[in-house]
Parts: sequence; structure tokens; C-alpha cells
Amino acid sequence: MKVIVSVIISCLLLGECVYAAPQKEEAKIEAVSGIVMEASTGKMIYEKNADEKLPPASVTKVMTMLLIFDAIESGEIKLEDNVTVSEFAASMGGSQVFLEPGETQTVETMLKCIAVASANDACVA
Repeated sequence: MKVIVSVIISCLLLGECVYAAPQKEEAKIEAVSGIVMEASTGKMIYEKNADEKLPPASVTKVMTMLLIFDAIESGEIKLEDNVTVSEFAASMGGSQVFLEPGETQTVETMLKCIAVASANDACVA
């Protein structure tokens, strides 16, 4: 009887060790194109239409912010410095925060306007 119980328990325990490996789920990316790359090696991890030419749209604002941060890092400007809005900057269309000509805002505020509202007027100011 002990042998039969031992065999049954062994079978039950062995069954617990076997399980299905989870299936790799395909990423559901709705974007027209995209690319993910390992920065240190340059190895491409994911790509979708990576070679398709598309308009840059507001991605250019990332470069604008990078240049602002470089100027801050070099000591050329500070976050607390005031920026005076020109007539030209205030006339920008598209996404904006409706800055007025002659209005002054800090560099920090302008950065927030660019990052949060994608503000063309703040980029040009």
C-alpha cells in the first residue's frame, strides 16, 4: 500500500513541475514606424519601417531642448534667465502657448512649454 501511495504522490509532484512556457507576446505598436536600439552597442532591438522617410513633426523640439540643455550645462544661460518673446516668436502657428510679443518668461518655463505643450512659440523665443 505504501508503494502505491508513494507512486501516486510522485506522479502528482512530477506533474506540478511540468508547465507550459509563456508564449512571447508580439509588441502591439500602432505607430507608422519606430526603432529601438541598444545605446552602448548600437544593436537594433526592434524596428518597424525604420527606413521609411517621414516628416519629423515635433521630434525637432527634442533637438531644440537638447541645445538649450547644452547651453545651460556650458554656463551660457541659466534656468532662471528671462527670455523676451519677439514678434516673430509670438506669430508662430501650430501648437503653441500663445505667448505675447514683449512677454518675458524664464528659460525653465519655456522648457516646460516646449516639453508639455509642444509650443512652437516657446521654441522660437
